[in-house]
Amino acid sequence: MTTLGPAGRPGARHQPASAEYDAGPGGSPEAGPREMAVPAAVAGQDVSAAAAAPPDDPQQLAEEIERTREQLGETVDQLAARADVKARAQDKASQLTGRLKGKAGHARPQAAAAAARVSKVTPEPVRRAAAKAAVTARERRMTLAAAIGAGVLAWMVIARWRRR
Repeated sequence: MTTLGPAGRPGARHQPASAEYDAGPGGSPEAGPREMAVPAAVAGQDVSAAAAAPPDDPQQLAEEIERTREQLGETVDQLAARADVKARAQDKASQLTGRLKGKAGHARPQAAAAAARVSKVTPEPVRRAAAKAAVTARERRMTLAAAIGAGVLAWMVIARWRRR
């Protein structure tokens, strides 16, 4: 049995007339035609000003035009801020930088505290040997750098040789 929809076509289903089904070409309800026809009361505007006919008094008309210009200017500013991708990216980058600096500031004391705990539980002979190695490394930086470089080079040669 085939069900007929509201248009008399098979399978046509009735959709509620709400904003979620009234999506425009972009697919979002915000871009739909319903937004254009939203009553002033729903849009948060003064109903009496929206429902009233244009004033006959030139002073009132000038005031209404000025209010409309201000609203339009604010709307344009908001749209320009949304469209300014570079400024938005810079704002996001500065926020992330601030967060990372804050985390780094918290990490330093934690690392120092962890190093102090490790130092307390490390046996004395190991501490002396590590201190002696550090002094020797500072005195012979070039030799140490050459040894590290040779080790890395040897590791790369061995890794490449194993792949063949």
